Amino acid sequence: MLMMPPDLDILLGGMLIFIVIFFVIYCLIGIALAVWVYKDAEKRDMGGAVWLIIVILTGCIGCIIYLIVRK
Repeated sequence: MLMMPPDLDILLGGMLIFIVIFFVIYCLIGIALAVWVYKDAEKRDMGGAVWLIIVILTGCIGCIIYLIVRK
């Protein structure tokens, strides 16, 4: 039976926790960005739902495009 050294287990566990935390923070920032774009687009009568979908699908690129084309 092949077993990993204890140090490697600790290292892999720490890396997994870091990756999960990074992914959760990335998702929360994306959701907050999409909600902000939606509210701002609705306030400017630019079709908030469309911009919400664009930002959710494209992320930061969609937000940059929104900032360029907003009234």
